[in-house]
Amino acid sequence: MKKIYLIILLAVTTVGASAQNLRTGYFLDGYSYRYQFNPAFQGDRGFISLPVLSKLSLGVESTLAVKDFLYPTSSGTLGTFLHPEVPDDVVMKNLGGRTMLNTNVDLNIFGLGFRAKKTYHTLDVSLRANADVTLPGDIFRFMKVGASDGNAVYNLADLGATSDAYAQVAYGFSRRFLDRFNIGIRVKALLGIESVRTDIKNLSLKMDSDQWMVSADGSATFSELPAKLITGNEELDMINEMLTLVKKPNLGFALDFGVSVDLFKYLTLSASVLDLGFINWNNSGVYALSPDPWVYDGFELSATNSESNTLNDQLNAKLDELAALFNFDEITPVMKDKHRQKLSMTVHAGLEARMPFYEKLSIAALATHRFNGPHSWTEGRFSINLALLRWFSLAANYAVSDFGHSYGAALNLHPKGFSIFLGTDSYRPFTSFAPNMIPLNDVNTNLVFGMNFPFGKYNGRFPKKEKKVESEVTED
Repeated sequence: MKKIYLIILLAVTTVGASAQNLRTGYFLDGYSYRYQFNPAFQGDRGFISLPVLSKLSLGVESTLAVKDFLYPTSSGTLGTFLHPEVPDDVVMKNLGGRTMLNTNVDLNIFGLGFRAKKTYHTLDVSLRANADVTLPGDIFRFMKVGASDGNAVYNLADLGATSDAYAQVAYGFSRRFLDRFNIGIRVKALLGIESVRTDIKNLSLKMDSDQWMVSADGSATFSELPAKLITGNEELDMINEMLTLVKKPNLGFALDFGVSVDLFKYLTLSASVLDLGFINWNNSGVYALSPDPWVYDGFELSATNSESNTLNDQLNAKLDELAALFNFDEITPVMKDKHRQKLSMTVHAGLEARMPFYEKLSIAALATHRFNGPHSWTEGRFSINLALLRWFSLAANYAVSDFGHSYGAALNLHPKGFSIFLGTDSYRPFTSFAPNMIPLNDVNTNLVFGMNFPFGKYNGRFPKKEKKVESEVTED
């Protein structure tokens, strides 16, 4: 139960970190991992990637800004939104809407790509983890205003969280047809590590006779590896962990589909559907919110009466009180029920136009939508891509999404023998700072970098021009 509370409570105090495959690299020439966006894409060469060097992604993505939580006070310092000097209307102007937080980690452990005639094959092993949180504005209004708004009613039904972690082994291939069409598919074998799902249909608080009356309807599903023996010895515990994975694994299956077509000589259309699949969890516990109204006396009647001026002190004082709001009752035995969980599907659609006067320059647009219930999001990305040399390419773009707007850029150095890439999808310049130089605007940024080793003959869009050799004609 503590883990269920934790993932929900983290939603109140954390900003989501997004670390995922580099969408800026969708049109980036020479980027070895383009097939992870669209399995129809074929690499310029074969490649191999090794642990540690393969790919690392780190970042932050949310609809929140630091300035939404920190405000100037009469003492000349910054106080939190709970500080009594911060007006209620100012706080609700910034935090009164629906808030989205997203975390996503995709760590490539091993990768391999190679060409066999018109078919390009890929094999990779990776660890993936993601978490999504949605917060209703009323949760901040409740924390800030409390009962000072008279007989207030707060609706927290939009509060929700999901979290998944699993290992993945994927094989894919792409085939060229009629010199215009590329069709690809990736088959994925999955091993579930941990999963949390909340489904809250109703959660409301009403002030009644100096007490909070709670009405709720919802559930939370918690799934993880089977129970294992913990000895306190790191080596033995690692062995037990591995034996647990083998003994009763949480197996799953997923597919990626992709297509790419050259509409004209300089115009290419592409589309893909990713993560169409599921994981069968062998050990799941389901908890339900009590269907009967109950009295909640966790929060003090006024959440603004805190004398502390630090975010840590003020929020930590509320977490234990807030935990009592989620009055979950166990409705199935923990770690005994089986549960099938669908993956969150992602769809890409891209259009790239190369310039007839300079084919190494292109402009492109990419639309992305992630299907994940209340945590779904949509993004449109517009990019400029330049292959300065056959072994050096750049990309820059501008994106608009449910998380706001951001800038992206990437470079890929891929001569014969090695390939190094570096890029970001979500960079927002820091335009305002606190006196201690803390950036106050939106903190949406990610960084993706890695290295792999190409091999084989170059088969990209910019082959070397063959030298014309004049042949002499002799008469016998």
